[in-house]
Amino acid sequence: MLQITSRGAGAPTAPASMAALRDDFRVRRCVRITTFIEPRLLSRIQAQIAEASFVDRAHGTISTELCMRRNACLGLLHFLVNDPAVFRLVEDVSGCRGVTFFVGRVYRLLADREHFDSWHADLHPDHQVGMSVNLGTESFEGGVFEIRRTDTAEPLAAIANVGLGDAILFSIADDLEHRVTPMRGPVAKTAFAGWFGATRDYRDVVRLTSHDRRRSS
Repeated sequence: MLQITSRGAGAPTAPASMAALRDDFRVRRCVRITTFIEPRLLSRIQAQIAEASFVDRAHGTISTELCMRRNACLGLLHFLVNDPAVFRLVEDVSGCRGVTFFVGRVYRLLADREHFDSWHADLHPDHQVGMSVNLGTESFEGGVFEIRRTDTAEPLAAIANVGLGDAILFSIADDLEHRVTPMRGPVAKTAFAGWFGATRDYRDVVRLTSHDRRRSS
């Protein structure tokens, strides 16, 4: 499986594994990629997040959360994910073409702060495929990613993304919506989440991350 390391993206995913990911994405409209961030690199990122400051943020009536202030850690995460090898993986799994950038934020959900993330679609010309990477240091309760068709109540998939450094890729489309279920217990959910798109390049991402307040899951 492709993995992000301090030296960039590692070996490409084996053809058999890629076929399974494509099939899963086509049916469930999302997949989990295990150990997307290499453990030693993840430990470095977690240490930086532990020293970071977070601010309360509300996205209209859709969600509330803590959002990490722009810092060197956020810049590092953007640099690592905006890798052509990652773009090719996203294209191969999702069927999208011409991916050129990823932009996102680090957010945190806490049960005792009553943070929530309700059903929404994230529709925007810049958004082709969403991604959420677990950056926590221990397993949390609740905070399950769910995706469904807009005309149904039953989720197509529900993923408790508690594996350290694991990532979820999910489809953005006008017939889909997704959410994160309420948190339970004392452990927070901390994730790097955002979107892959084809309308910008990495230089635009550097500028965007200084002020972009749009939301992701």
